[in-house]
Amino acid sequence: MKYITTIALVLMLLMQCGGQKTKVVGLAEVGSVYGFVTDETQLPIAKAQVLVAGDNEFIAFTNDAGYFIFDDIIPGKYNIVVTRSGYEPENLDINVSKAELNELNIVLMKSEMQGGMISGLVVDYISKEPLVVDVMVTDLGLSTKTDSSGRFSFEDLEPVTYLLKVEAMDYITSHTDVTVLPDENAEIVVHLIRGGTVITLEGIEFEFGKAIIKKESSPTLDMAAAILTNHPEIEVEIQGHTDSIGSAEANLKLSQARAEAVRDYLIDIHMIEPVRLIPIGYGEKMPIADNATEAGRAKNRRVDFVVLKD
Repeated sequence: MKYITTIALVLMLLMQCGGQKTKVVGLAEVGSVYGFVTDETQLPIAKAQVLVAGDNEFIAFTNDAGYFIFDDIIPGKYNIVVTRSGYEPENLDINVSKAELNELNIVLMKSEMQGGMISGLVVDYISKEPLVVDVMVTDLGLSTKTDSSGRFSFEDLEPVTYLLKVEAMDYITSHTDVTVLPDENAEIVVHLIRGGTVITLEGIEFEFGKAIIKKESSPTLDMAAAILTNHPEIEVEIQGHTDSIGSAEANLKLSQARAEAVRDYLIDIHMIEPVRLIPIGYGEKMPIADNATEAGRAKNRRVDFVVLKD
């Protein structure tokens, strides 16, 4: 009666841990392996992998209490390997006998962490010139300044993902996730964009007198989307401009409709957040070339990105 009660308890614990069962040959012909996995301070280790290897292999994972169980193990010699990220693996041999409960209490020692590093270069988005700026690993409160060549580094970091903050006066602050791997250097290049920067999207074409974007404009619009995707910290004013052909009122309406068409493309095709895009039409008010020539008028028919300041 006592034996049946013990088996019932083991089976109940099995349901909690997900141990894999062998084929039951007969109640008296199998054994069980169960136990706890803890660290050197006796705290339980959850989600440790326990591998039982012999003629067949079986895997279980410890629960939140560090408990695992293998039921209905055919008698014989087995090798048990216990692993968990951040700990040294443990390897031991056991001999499973018929109708025997084999209890194992396994202690895993924490492995020595191999630190990694973050290094990088900070440059101006337009000029590509290096910048002297403040760089911070916000998770750790570590900060440094780039040198005169725009370079920086953080060493001996635990291998996890960090949030890197880069800021400078008159520039839009950049936030970038950087993953550090053991004994490796995570190197990045940060392109800071100055607030108020104007980026002319050369190559956007519309049907004559309309706000319908021509298909050949897609590469330029996709490039604009890449700027926004790679710099989630920025918001832009999408400026629509026209030449001076036609009435000022008509040109103002046309430029507004074209700015909105570009905004819609970026939202619908590239899923850019609408709040980051402010479409404004300026009509013929802000020429950059002489409207008296065809070449000048072609330059004035344009769409600009203006990066808004923090």
